[in-house]
Amino acid sequence: MTDKATPLYVVCSPYRCVGKTLVSRLLAEFYVLDARPVAAYDLADEGPQLANYLPRFTTVADIGDIFGQMSFFERLIADNEGANIIDLSHRMFQNFFTVVEKIEFFEEARRRTIEPLILFIADPDPKSLQTYASLRRRFAEASLLPVRNRTEPIAIPDGHDCPDAPPTSLEIPLLGFSLRALIDREAFSFCEFWRATPAGLNDALDDELLDWVEGIFFQFRKLELMLGLVDEATRIAAPASRRPRTTHRPLPFPHLPTVAQPPGGRSRHDLDPPAISQRPIGVPDEVLKFAPKKVRGDGAPIDQCGGAIVEMLQSAGQQLRAAEDRINRLETEIESVQDRAVRAKSWLEQAQEEIKEKLIEPATAARSKLDDLGP
Repeated sequence: MTDKATPLYVVCSPYRCVGKTLVSRLLAEFYVLDARPVAAYDLADEGPQLANYLPRFTTVADIGDIFGQMSFFERLIADNEGANIIDLSHRMFQNFFTVVEKIEFFEEARRRTIEPLILFIADPDPKSLQTYASLRRRFAEASLLPVRNRTEPIAIPDGHDCPDAPPTSLEIPLLGFSLRALIDREAFSFCEFWRATPAGLNDALDDELLDWVEGIFFQFRKLELMLGLVDEATRIAAPASRRPRTTHRPLPFPHLPTVAQPPGGRSRHDLDPPAISQRPIGVPDEVLKFAPKKVRGDGAPIDQCGGAIVEMLQSAGQQLRAAEDRINRLETEIESVQDRAVRAKSWLEQAQEEIKEKLIEPATAARSKLDDLGP
């Protein structure tokens, strides 16, 4: 046992297809890579689910009835030896937080040295901000942090660039199509990627994805320090050495020991701070040495084509979000119709019962008396 609180992460959004499972995967593998205990709970109802990516660490849970709720929340309270991560479906969003509020779950968790943290995936829809504000108002016992996952900026205050400042949001940067397709594979593991370059991945894409993962892990560590979940002296297992990289960035864990330099080059953790501040990220020294002072004019058509492609992608993204909004509205309308059908069935059964009691049974009794009287 330790005197430090153990974290309980609730990764959630009232909207679908915003990256909840991706954030849950990154969190879980962040702890697995650090050789710290972690348990993940899958409350999603559409695939691919967290259990498909991390079956060894994930339990599929159901809180659709009172028995499932009791079993689920009691297990969370009992399991305070390591981090717990809940991947919450958008369909279970309201039900989950209604139950949490009713049983004062977050208050009980705090009494048991469990630190609840709601990671709310932000969305450009104005209702997303309203829901965020509602959670902040209702759950004072839990920390609440927005997650900006490749979406347009919304009206949640940004943090500043001071490295020691508490984070005001988690940033999941945009990732290229080919790399996103790679990490979306159920067989892909961030832990395995951290240790070795996947077969068939070229150096440029490897550097891009490694920078992306390092930046996110850096934010997770910063969040843990802010919440007092770990000490600054806490060390994690250093990853295995990989090929020499052309670029270097600040570590997500600055207190890590330096990995031994591999033959013929530097390890990924053998950083050069002056080089970081002076060299543009992603540009090798050899390129900088011979870089022209000005951009050549014949590159303009390429820039124009690139701009056209970006506009097309932005338009496609807007159309996709609009389609998702329509789907959400249709799902809400279907649920409303189903609720009305259930209520109508209940009213019909009640009316039939009243007709039976007030009309049919008295008429049957009267007819029986008439039969007894005879002709």
